[in-house]
Amino acid sequence: MSKLETYKSLIIIGIFTVLLSFESYAQKTTIEQDSVEIEFVKNDKLKGKYPKTYIDILNGFRITVLEVDIKNLDLKKGEFDPNKFYLVSEKPKLQYRPLDIFIADDKNNYSRFELVTNTKPKETSKMQETYDPNIKDTYLDYKIDGVSGIKIPINLGSPEFPDKHVFHFKPKVINDSRILIYFYLTSDFIKSGTLYYGNDKITETKLK
Repeated sequence: MSKLETYKSLIIIGIFTVLLSFESYAQKTTIEQDSVEIEFVKNDKLKGKYPKTYIDILNGFRITVLEVDIKNLDLKKGEFDPNKFYLVSEKPKLQYRPLDIFIADDKNNYSRFELVTNTKPKETSKMQETYDPNIKDTYLDYKIDGVSGIKIPINLGSPEFPDKHVFHFKPKVINDSRILIYFYLTSDFIKSGTLYYGNDKITETKLK
């Protein structure tokens, strides 16, 4: 075999190895009771490329955005419940609920899961959504033993006329989609965590 042929063979082997590594790295979790498959894509800092959120940056906090692909395995199954997402940081051990969630389509158009609140927002509120207090907050069904839950009310009003809410979201029927999940992190020292959906672990990841 010539040196050129040997070189080409090494390149092909290298590409094949990279593809195998990529495939093994792909993290897909099938949630049978919800008939969905969730694949972790990446996490990133909140940047201008992401859709605008109600959330303002607070002193001592930062926002990380986790992206996952959702595959609907049974269109007849019903609505997808985003409230089952939560993040558990590694050090310290804290459990965070999502503070905003968007759906991205193939053309990078974004739509938000509608928010649910027990009280109608005041006239000064930034919130422009539909409300139904009868929708169960399923986030409350999931608790990691030994982990403290973090509840961060978001002021949708103003300092003079506060309108604070802890967000949960209205489930909806979705097709295969990319989901953007926004989390507030209470410290810059939090560097890694685990994303869950219900009782299922989706991925362990570094947090930017």
